[in-house]
Amino acid sequence: MKIKCIKTILPVMFFSVSCFFNVANAGLITLGDSLSGGGVDGWQAIMVINENDAYTNSSGASELVTVNSFNFTVGNNRGQVTPFVVKINNSATNDFTILAIGETRYSGTDYFSTGNFSFDFSTMLSQFTLAAGDIIASGFLDADVNGNSAGSVIPYRSGDSLFLTGSSNNSGSGDLTQGIGQAPTFGNSTFINGLNRDYSYNITADVEAVPEPSTLAIFAFAMIGLLSRRLNK
Repeated sequence: MKIKCIKTILPVMFFSVSCFFNVANAGLITLGDSLSGGGVDGWQAIMVINENDAYTNSSGASELVTVNSFNFTVGNNRGQVTPFVVKINNSATNDFTILAIGETRYSGTDYFSTGNFSFDFSTMLSQFTLAAGDIIASGFLDADVNGNSAGSVIPYRSGDSLFLTGSSNNSGSGDLTQGIGQAPTFGNSTFINGLNRDYSYNITADVEAVPEPSTLAIFAFAMIGLLSRRLNK
């Protein structure tokens, strides 16, 4: 009878444990600025990484990030724009690691005029894990993933301190062809740190706290032991 009872109760107990340790939603974050318009960059092809509006995992544990949307202003109805998210390893040396690459959005396909637009970051689920202390920032290419451009699209105003690289021609923006886990390729022209501009774009993401597997296992075995002792009495 006790064995049967244990078989009945254990699934319920594991369900309770899993609920107790369920991923707790730490909230929605926004990487980037509000959609405020402004003037379009004079360079034809640029890569921007907004180091000012970054997010730091200060929870002391791992976190799961799910990237949701890419929101931006079309200042010039032309070209294409590709959003991405990087980990900032060292801002002083421009050391970044690509964590997520969004869908390229094209004039004449995704947007047909100037104004504000909002799209899914990607048609595929974009997730990555942050270790405690990791810092992430958003960026965009006024180009496709390969760096092919038809002119700058997103306008800016003065404001944040950020990183910018690019070119006065359509083939020097830099690119993301190295892929996830690698550094982005910078543009042909000198890159700039501390440029004070609020580009009219942002990327939103959900951040969830991830429980440590070892903690979950210890708790589960402790619960099993306690339940077994009670059933054996």
